[in-house]
Amino acid sequence: MTETTKQPKAGDQSMPKSKIKANDKSEKTPKTGAVAAVKKPRDFPLLKWACVIVLLSILAGSGWLGWSEWQQQQLQQQSYARLGIDFNDHLQQSQRHYTDSDSLLDVQSNYIKTLSKQLSDLQLQVNGQGARLTELGSTTRSDWYLAEAAYLTRLANQRLQTERSTKNPLALLTQVDDLLSNLEQSDLFSVRAAVAEDIMALRLAGVIDIEGVILEINALANQINRLDLLNLAISTETSGIEEELLAVHPKEISTDQNVPWMSRFNDFIDGFSRLVKVTDRDIPIQSILSSSEESIVRSNLRLLLQQAANAALREEPEVYAISLENAQQWMATYFQLNAGSKELQERISRLSAVNIVQQLPSVDRSMNALEALIITRQARLLDGVDEQPVINDGNSQP
Repeated sequence: MTETTKQPKAGDQSMPKSKIKANDKSEKTPKTGAVAAVKKPRDFPLLKWACVIVLLSILAGSGWLGWSEWQQQQLQQQSYARLGIDFNDHLQQSQRHYTDSDSLLDVQSNYIKTLSKQLSDLQLQVNGQGARLTELGSTTRSDWYLAEAAYLTRLANQRLQTERSTKNPLALLTQVDDLLSNLEQSDLFSVRAAVAEDIMALRLAGVIDIEGVILEINALANQINRLDLLNLAISTETSGIEEELLAVHPKEISTDQNVPWMSRFNDFIDGFSRLVKVTDRDIPIQSILSSSEESIVRSNLRLLLQQAANAALREEPEVYAISLENAQQWMATYFQLNAGSKELQERISRLSAVNIVQQLPSVDRSMNALEALIITRQARLLDGVDEQPVINDGNSQP
């Protein structure tokens, strides 16, 4: 209000007096209600309106700026989220590629190993074929002899295990020693020593004639039908009593008056004692054997002997001894002890004392020595071929 009142005073110096007077008159003249109403808006401070407008514009601007910043932040966050998702996708893809590359490397490594193995096998085949060609091209008489000797030693070892006898292996090793002695080479000394040790081991083992034992047992079994069984029939006993009754004659009882009565009494007692037979009932009574039972008894004895023969063939000493012992007990129970039975029992006793287990020594020394010698010679031959200089053609450049 003070500023508005002072402004006219300041402007009085430049304005004409007539205007000043006219203004004074207007101010001094009373005004109606309408004029008063016009003066009130002029009195409202324009500066406040300007401040309000400025403040509103500032608030609107700041709001707009805040909203735009918020929108930018939201856009940045969304872009960051998209970048994170893209990064995770790229990371997963890279991991998948890495895994695929690892699996591919494993497959390639396995394939390389397979190829290397096939290559090594092919190289071994080529080397074997080359060694075979070299061996065939340079085979000598001594090589053929050594191959034959190695075959005979393997055959001797096989015969020893299958035949369970030292006869044929001894003959084969003797033939091997003869072959080696024909070569007359210094490097065969150790091989001949091994062959000599195997031959001595076979000779010390001895020879058990299992075939002879089996043949003898079969011969004993064929003699069973000729043996006599015990007389267990009652008819024999009654016939003996009848003979004793018939043996008593009235003439034995003399009626001579000159004979003393004591001698007559003794003769009477002797004749009467022949009519009485005392049997011990404490001993079990043997039953009467029929013809079929007699065949069963003989068959059982034959079966025991055949069982002993089979045990001898299989080299089972316990079964062999038990079978022969049972055969002896069976003969003592059901057969008469006459000369034939006693001879058969003695032969069974001799067979029981025979050793049926053949001791088999090891003959691997000669076979191993021969194989080692052949391998050493082949290695020397191959080394000699590899050390030969390569002959270049005349047109080849150095």
